[in-house]
Amino acid sequence: MSYRNDKVSDVLTVLAAMRTGFNRTTGYHNRNSTELRKDAVNDIAENELRAKRFLNLISAKNTIHDACARRLKPEVACISHFDELADQWLRKKSTTLKDILVKHSENSSQCAVVIDFFACK
Repeated sequence: MSYRNDKVSDVLTVLAAMRTGFNRTTGYHNRNSTELRKDAVNDIAENELRAKRFLNLISAKNTIHDACARRLKPEVACISHFDELADQWLRKKSTTLKDILVKHSENSSQCAVVIDFFACK
């Protein structure tokens, strides 16, 4: 079952791109989570626009950004809070984001996708 167009899937896609950027061997460990998230949102928005999920790039960027910034309330208060949680996950292996995404999952299948995502390195 596909969950491509919901907040949890959008956030997981952003986190996957952030993890990829963070794990690059060319000094990305020194980049902060805000920069990684902005790059991830831009890249994902461009890909989703090409896949015809959105009509324009602004709409794509806003929707992907919103999944991280507003659609996880009340657990995630704002985009800077999301960035802080993502940083704790990337640098300290915090499970707070996993717990939040499990809570926001639509069903048990999506919960399993979230758990599997955070089990990967």
